[in-house]
Amino acid sequence: MPPIRRTALTAARAFLALPVGLVAVALTLTGRPARAARLQARCAGGRGWTGGRVLGRALLGLPLDTTAFVLVGYALFNSVRNFGYPLWYLDADYHQAWGGPTMAGVWTVHATGWLLCLALLLHWPVRWLYRGQQALNRRVTGARRPPAQPVRPAPALAAAPR
Repeated sequence: MPPIRRTALTAARAFLALPVGLVAVALTLTGRPARAARLQARCAGGRGWTGGRVLGRALLGLPLDTTAFVLVGYALFNSVRNFGYPLWYLDADYHQAWGGPTMAGVWTVHATGWLLCLALLLHWPVRWLYRGQQALNRRVTGARRPPAQPVRPAPALAAAPR
């Protein structure tokens, strides 16, 4: 899987952990623990979810889930804001803005700067939070850690002709 797609998928799963957990808690408390377990298993993966485990996961994972939700939400909001810079600030005086005096320069500077911030924000902190969420899921359900992927040897380089 390409790294950008993997990062986007990881960010989406980390972002959705809080709302899905809250919906699963609501389902459990309204007498639908089987449905809550299916929802949690679909979002978080794995088996072994029960109503009690959904409640425990929601309570124990609240700090991780809230932090991931806020970070990814911040990234989404600022992505729309920075990539849509010409739409939001078209009638403003952008001649003194970074990248000015043209709107193309202003947009290029803001979009490029935000891409760098976005790459750093989603690549490390959100991935760490997602790994913490997955570790908590395994701990709550009693699932074993998936086996490590075997390392493929690098292809042998052909000997250069002399």
